[in-house]
Amino acid sequence: MKSIGSKKRDFTLIKKYAAIYIVLFAGALMAFVSHYYETPVTPEEVQVASVYTQERSAVGYMAPGFTVRNLDGNRVSLADFRDQVVILNLWATWCGPCRIEMPGFENLYRRFRSEGLTVLAVSLDKDNDQKVRDFVEEYGLSFPVLLDAQQKVESSYNTFTIPTTYVIDRTGRIVAVVDGAKNWEAQETFDALEILLKPS
Repeated sequence: MKSIGSKKRDFTLIKKYAAIYIVLFAGALMAFVSHYYETPVTPEEVQVASVYTQERSAVGYMAPGFTVRNLDGNRVSLADFRDQVVILNLWATWCGPCRIEMPGFENLYRRFRSEGLTVLAVSLDKDNDQKVRDFVEEYGLSFPVLLDAQQKVESSYNTFTIPTTYVIDRTGRIVAVVDGAKNWEAQETFDALEILLKPS
């Protein structure tokens, strides 16, 4: 039979672990929720001051090229979309913020595709093509969804958080990097994209 002192020690330990768990849970929840309420992309953000000729996953640089397969098994390259404004979204089916912003991408694509905008959603799911197909069907996505089976895109774009989105102009240059989910249907975002979609 445990002594009263031993029971007290056990209870104190449980309280400490519970407090640590609550603090960690609250921190994770705050970080998670912050991904939902990002401000929209603004016209000022897509006005790039400095430009470079090298490929790098940063604003002002040329977007790193890649070739991966789509859900039909066909090879798709970023170069296939040169002369278009590309919203390159790196996401996964298990990512909560990704699920929240996907309908916004679909509406954005439908609104601007005739003007030269495309959305490329690169799934970072590992070896689960069917799960990605089910996701696309569930959300009624009509823009290209690509599979990064060998993590080529993920490594080229140095993705540390999911979702991460790159806005690429008609010349293939990255003009904005979005860490976390954004409101892709805000008027400011529409204004920013209209600047990029204007014929040069």
